[in-house]
Parts: sequence; structure tokens; C-alpha cells
Amino acid sequence: MKPEFRTTRIEAQPIVGIRATSTMDRLAEVMGPLFGEVHAHIGEQGATPAGMPLTIYHTADGDTLEIECAIPVAAPMDGTERIGAGVLPGGTVAAVTHLGPYENLHHTWAALTEWMRSEGLERAGAPWEVYVTDPGAEPDVSKWRTDIFFPVR
Repeated sequence: MKPEFRTTRIEAQPIVGIRATSTMDRLAEVMGPLFGEVHAHIGEQGATPAGMPLTIYHTADGDTLEIECAIPVAAPMDGTERIGAGVLPGGTVAAVTHLGPYENLHHTWAALTEWMRSEGLERAGAPWEVYVTDPGAEPDVSKWRTDIFFPVR
């Protein structure tokens, strides 16, 4: 299936998350435990997630990434020294849906950034991906859905 690129406006969304540094080849092993910690924190606060887990890509320097593994919440909540409370920004984003294994996400990212360039869209913040499909509930990786969002102007 060919990716369908679009721009859309989104509302700001409160999140809680943990920032970490990783290399591309270690992302999967780094992200899982972080999502577990964030999910546990939300439960300890008596709240429930307001959406699926997401990863914000704050910076990239070669193969090293500064990421934030976060989960949306319905209302702002307190963080801890390790778990930060924040907000996904509202505004205009370039967006695309990736279907398939995470290992192929880089192809969809490359196509999205090329489409943004061809449309004259400028980056306006850190991009993120939302893991719409829970891999624990769906064993068929060809059905895994990941939505990618890139703030633009």
C-alpha cells in the first residue's frame, strides 16, 4: 500500500514520558521498559492512558537519537524526577500512516520528509510516531499501524 501523505491540524495533548538516548539499533530494547515505567506511573496516579504509546524524536546526531517514550493522558498530571509531564504541541502537522513492521519505518519516514520538501513545508518541531497497534495483541506484523506526525509551517 502506497503511503498517503497529508497535512492536518491537531489539538495539544498532555503526555507523560521519559527521555533517553539510544542508537537506532537499540531502540526496541530501550523503548519497551520505558513505556512500562510510564504506564505504571499513570496507574499509580489513578489515571488511565488517553491514547496509544508514542515516541518523540527530539534530536538525531548521526546514529544517536534523543527520544522520549510517552503516553497521552486526559489531563495534565504530575511527573517525577525521572518521568516528565509535558504536552504534544497543537498545530499543523504533516502526517502519514505506516503499515507493517517497525524495521521498515525508516522508509516511510524518508518518504514523508521528501514529500514535505516537495510541498515546501518547513519543520516546526520534534516529530513523533504513535504505535496504534499493540504488538502483544496483534502477532501479524503486516497489520501493525504506526502513525507519524511532523510539526510543520
